[in-house]
Amino acid sequence: MECLGPQCASMLLEWLRARTAEVEQSPSRESRPVALRQGLLWTAAPYSEESPVISSEAEFAGALEHLRYAVFRRFANQLTRAERTRLDNTIENTLFKIDRYLDRTDPALRQRLAPEVADVRQAIRDGRETFEKLRTQARRAELKLAQLTSLSPESFEEFVAELFEALGYQVEQTGGSGDEGADLRLRRKDVLAIVQCKYHKRGIVGSPELQKFLGTIHHTRSHKGFFVTTSTFSLAAEKFVADHPIELIDGSRLVELVQEALGPGARRESQPAWF
Repeated sequence: MECLGPQCASMLLEWLRARTAEVEQSPSRESRPVALRQGLLWTAAPYSEESPVISSEAEFAGALEHLRYAVFRRFANQLTRAERTRLDNTIENTLFKIDRYLDRTDPALRQRLAPEVADVRQAIRDGRETFEKLRTQARRAELKLAQLTSLSPESFEEFVAELFEALGYQVEQTGGSGDEGADLRLRRKDVLAIVQCKYHKRGIVGSPELQKFLGTIHHTRSHKGFFVTTSTFSLAAEKFVADHPIELIDGSRLVELVQEALGPGARRESQPAWF
């Protein structure tokens, strides 16, 4: 039966009102809007670097989050000198305002907030210590790079170990008898790798050596291998590694890695005489 006219519209309106009341009274429906619940999860207030003071605990929480992110960016990324300077200023300025806020607040609140600040300060100290260690290792590698023609095979292996340490790897030297073709073992996070160092003043590394090295990678259960030489690789060798977890590092790539370890904006030396 068709329903036409004002009577039908009235009936439809009554039905919609009844359905709305049923949904609102349903026990499965949450009594608090989602937007309100999500809003209560966020306790930090926006932090402004231009503001001279921190005026509330919520703003303090925002400043602490801002500081943690600045510390992460400063010590976990490749940055230019200008970027490092800018982040150093951000860290020092934010710490200054945090300390002033803690000095003005009541002792109970200060005691509650102090451990968080101490954790961030420790992260800053750890980051600076690691950064300086890596920079020192990179500088040592840079000096050895310039003297590469006079290095012994053993000194070349030490140079490569220092270079990978400067790039953030944990390095274990395994050279000598029984090394199975692996001069170094590397670890960075969950990645395991091995390195073979070939100090050649002349000559080209071919695919047979890389085929043997691939067997060592599998035997040591490593994820990948680095084959490092002062000379170059044959075309057949480059084609072979295209399908295998081997990275080739020749003389020119060594120069690039040292510059990468030194970071953007570092002084660039002319290429060594041997290259």
